[in-house]
Amino acid sequence: MMGLKTKLALARTLVWVGLQPSPEVLRELVGGLCAGRADVIVLVQPDADADDLLLGHRTALQSADGRAILGLAAAGELARRARADLVAADAVVAPVRAHDYALTLAVVKQLADLTRSLEDVHVDAVVVTPDLIDPAVALAPPTAVASKPWFAQVDSLAQARALVAAGARRLALPTINSQGQLGMSPRQLVDAYRSTLAEAWRAEMAQFTFSTLHLGQQRPPHTLASARPDGSVPGRPTPDAPPARAPSHHTPTSEDGDGGWLGGHHERGPDDHW
Repeated sequence: MMGLKTKLALARTLVWVGLQPSPEVLRELVGGLCAGRADVIVLVQPDADADDLLLGHRTALQSADGRAILGLAAAGELARRARADLVAADAVVAPVRAHDYALTLAVVKQLADLTRSLEDVHVDAVVVTPDLIDPAVALAPPTAVASKPWFAQVDSLAQARALVAAGARRLALPTINSQGQLGMSPRQLVDAYRSTLAEAWRAEMAQFTFSTLHLGQQRPPHTLASARPDGSVPGRPTPDAPPARAPSHHTPTSEDGDGGWLGGHHERGPDDHW
């Protein structure tokens, strides 16, 4: 099974998603994004209460069914309750892992924050604003396996094409607060943004993909220890290791049409009662 960190390294698209008017609408939206091969989906709703965020996370987790890394933009305690596989926060906030194998994502808006986040071993990936593309390319070349993955935040397809031309190889799409704003289906939306990256990945990222997969296979196997009564898991955090997950209906490492990879099913957290 492909580990979360390997899946993150191979990701091309990240989508920010609001909670939507109802769980049913959110379930449909996440399913459509996964059908379009969104690699990372992060739920973000700053004005939502904890119960709504937890319900949204459970709904999205069920809909994604291991096809994408599902993240949550939330405070540390709430993220741990959800046992989110990725926790997103502003770069000025200390990174938090929701479980032993979880990932962290820092959103940076200043050059100093970019430099610090790229050097911080507790940060697994970064989202950068368009004005930071040049220093991000210089500090973390996307074709280098040792580079920390970073996503360029975009607000349109036109901007995405421009930033890819400037060196970005991963894109963070605009926040989807309602499906009505898209003007196309969620699947078509992700396909459109992935198409702006396709030629660059074919031309430049083949060796990166091969080396990343090889490194992922060389990592020693790990399994989660028995959880404590409070839901925490003893042991040192090791996000490189593949989590012990329930079986998936999807092929763990099947290559899709443009070189993306579909991962296995992700573990549900202690608050899940489907």
